[in-house]
Amino acid sequence: MPDRGSEAGVLEAMLLTVGEKGYAGTSVREVAERAGISQDRFHRRFGSKQGCFTRAYEEAAEHLAAQLLSAGRAGADWREGFRAGLAALLTFVAEQPLQARALLLEVRAARGDAWLKHQELVARLTAALETARGQPGARSGASPMTAGFVAGAIEESICIELAAGRAEQIEHLLPDLTHLAFLQLFGEG
Repeated sequence: MPDRGSEAGVLEAMLLTVGEKGYAGTSVREVAERAGISQDRFHRRFGSKQGCFTRAYEEAAEHLAAQLLSAGRAGADWREGFRAGLAALLTFVAEQPLQARALLLEVRAARGDAWLKHQELVARLTAALETARGQPGARSGASPMTAGFVAGAIEESICIELAAGRAEQIEHLLPDLTHLAFLQLFGEG
């Protein structure tokens, strides 16, 4: 956990507060208090709630995407790598539900540059899914759109669980989401 008052501490406070209260319900005062800094210092450092959330989102989401891609590359084959990357995502959601809520749900409310960064990261993860088409046994009818469908289904399934307050049990989605991906990309479950 970063030091209170440090830049990393403020960014974490932003994500945790947004995850807890929602983007619209989060105030600079609450984030500053959680981080142990004054509102003036917050504004000097980040300019606005939107500016701070964007920075917090970019750093945390990049870190998470790198973890997922690394877990995927560690697999013996594409299928094992996919399962490992998805398991890492679900574990993150279960262990860090407030941050997950900020990164996956509340970014939609925040919009702006954070939303653009979200779209960029989803595109990168979708491109990693797209590599399945070059794997042995790939479904001949799978198109570039198939990977986008799978990525969207995974994201939406996780968002539904987060919105319902079921982050702690989210790892139960692993078999179904793996089955969905393999069915769409390889024609098998």
